[in-house]
Amino acid sequence: MQARDPRYQKLIEPARMALAQKHRALSEGGGGFTPIPHAIYREIMPELTAKYDGATARDALTIYMYLQAHAHGKETNDFYMWAYPTVEQIRRDTGIHGDRIRPLVSILEAEGLVMTEKVAWMGNVKKLYLPLFYPKRYDSYLGDGTDS
Repeated sequence: MQARDPRYQKLIEPARMALAQKHRALSEGGGGFTPIPHAIYREIMPELTAKYDGATARDALTIYMYLQAHAHGKETNDFYMWAYPTVEQIRRDTGIHGDRIRPLVSILEAEGLVMTEKVAWMGNVKKLYLPLFYPKRYDSYLGDGTDS
């Protein structure tokens, strides 16, 4: 890798490092990383900002990323790909006020970025969250995500 303009040569080595990190993170066994599609920030965030407001868009996408990071990653588990943090955990870890979490999740559901389901859980009801990688409205563009 060589810079076309010598003034930018100093950018090449850090870029190599970032590329190596990206490959390591996305490879099998790379450490539990979830790719966030560029459309989330390039298209959806501006749409949410226009539709709601900047703070709401920011906080909704913070919860979205949080749920992506907390999705269960073992295929052998019935809750594979679902996240199940409590509202208190989300509040504590993100700093978002507890009263805002339900409305923010509702926005994510309405925008097709998250699905929720309530299930029986040790004698109680537990809310599960399925963070999607693209809004449902993108399905016709992307296909159904299967290999068939």
